[in-house]
Amino acid sequence: YPSVGKAQALNTFSFTMVQSSDHVTPATGKSVTVALSKDGAAFANASNTPATEISNGYYQITLTAAELNATNIAVKCTAGGCDQRNFSILPDLS
Repeated sequence: YPSVGKAQALNTFSFTMVQSSDHVTPATGKSVTVALSKDGAAFANASNTPATEISNGYYQITLTAAELNATNIAVKCTAGGCDQRNFSILPDLS
């Protein structure tokens, strides 16, 4: 994965969603909410939520520079009938 700098926008952050009924089947046609926690603060919805579907359970969202202005960003992606997806983004501080 390419590195992302602190306070730099990340275009087309991609991830998958799967159905909670079997935890495997790609979830299509969902309205996926993406929320962020910066450095342990409360989660807040990302500016560009809901994410855009690419295909076959893949979604993408652009995260803004302000949203990535932290040392540790927790990301959670949720949609009805889907398993929640969790990620951590650790920006390059150099």
